[in-house]
Amino acid sequence: MITESKKEPDNCFDEFDDVSPKRKEPSIQVLYDYEKHYMELLRKYSTEITMITSMLGDFRKEQELFYNETLPQIVAKLKQDASIDDEMRNIWLKRLTTNIDRSFGLSETLINDYATKNIDEFKRTVNEKLRKL
Repeated sequence: MITESKKEPDNCFDEFDDVSPKRKEPSIQVLYDYEKHYMELLRKYSTEITMITSMLGDFRKEQELFYNETLPQIVAKLKQDASIDDEMRNIWLKRLTTNIDRSFGLSETLINDYATKNIDEFKRTVNEKLRKL
């Protein structure tokens, strides 16, 4: 049975919040310590951050190159060959783009999984340091 509560409906879960009042309204020192630890972690993981940024940049360039240069070249070459039927060419190009898109999707997933793993580790370390404050 639901009893009347003086709490507003959008705040009904506040009583389950286990964050201490000290953490809800952190002092300037706690904020400074947090920033210090955060910057230390950024320095510690700067190589991984740079690598992920580079991987994502290379990935985008590869996609752009394929769709803006490679695929149009393939289409032009296939159109030059009179022995290839239009229907067969379209089927082949559709299969090619489907397989390339699948490959790009896999690459993106691998990069994102690696980045997420590192971000999770980073967050876990930040939280451990905050608990020690």
